[in-house]
Amino acid sequence: MQQLELGIGPMSSEIIEAVFRYSHLRRKPLMLIPSKNQIDHNGGYVNNWTTKQFMDFIQKMRTMYPQSKVKICRDHCGPGFNGNFDLEDTFNSIKSDVQHGFDLIHIDFCHFQGSKEERFEASRKAVELCLQLNPNIELEIGTDENEGTKFSLVNLQELEEEIDFFKSFCNPTFYVVQTGSLVKEINQVGSFNQHFIRKVHDLLTAKGLKLKEHNADYLSKEEIGLRQGIVDAVNIAPQLGAVQTMLVIKKCLVYGIDFQKFIEDVYQGGKWKKWLYANSQDNKFLCACIAGHYRFSQEPYQRIIEQLEQREDIHETIINEIMEVIGHYDS
Repeated sequence: MQQLELGIGPMSSEIIEAVFRYSHLRRKPLMLIPSKNQIDHNGGYVNNWTTKQFMDFIQKMRTMYPQSKVKICRDHCGPGFNGNFDLEDTFNSIKSDVQHGFDLIHIDFCHFQGSKEERFEASRKAVELCLQLNPNIELEIGTDENEGTKFSLVNLQELEEEIDFFKSFCNPTFYVVQTGSLVKEINQVGSFNQHFIRKVHDLLTAKGLKLKEHNADYLSKEEIGLRQGIVDAVNIAPQLGAVQTMLVIKKCLVYGIDFQKFIEDVYQGGKWKKWLYANSQDNKFLCACIAGHYRFSQEPYQRIIEQLEQREDIHETIINEIMEVIGHYDS
């Protein structure tokens, strides 16, 4: 049976290199899926990189790992994902992405401030801009915010209407569907709505589309198996950031390195709020684990890495750990 295609969030240089190394060694096609708040035309929290700086690093990885097959895919390209609701910012992202060689752009206007009709029309303009700049660029469509909703068969007609709208003027590769999955803290707290998703898969297949699931982090082997033949591709991201954060903290404990300033820096950053589920915000350690990746480019984390580098090749350690996670979804 065909394996799931896998999209991976690029929260650090080590995660990016792990993707390229895994693809190179296993001859496995993979996708890197930067969101606008991670990497964008005017910067992001990942290494403070602009799109150009990110793609300069990608070129180094392609040279270092010549057998790799890694698509560069813009995730959640739409207003509001970086706090900016101006459509011009979204269009600037598209222009920069195409200019610097992105392979796919995900058009997602779920945060668009306007009516459904206005949202559809704005989405059309974004798609038309992509195709005007590069007629061969791949597209991913999905305009609903994932909240772990368990849709039922009554939603099929609404989905089909939306699919037909986009199919009338473009030919997307992926259509994003809410499968019931949802990530909170360091857990998968959603529930896979298998019966409904099988119906959606059949609908998409008949229309020449692949089904993409977001929020597929922390799935067990059994849960991954349930998706075979129904889901064509999945995205994972926060899990990898948490894995890197927890590994670094573990190494600090092994070597007696103080990491309290990092914990406090992450906590004060407040990005953990969206990920809390059953625990209290007073659990600063958990908050740091689930949101540490937002602060990797900041001085407290960088100071820890400098100290760890004196004791072992921490970058290599992180890369190997991330490759284990990729292998979990690939095997």
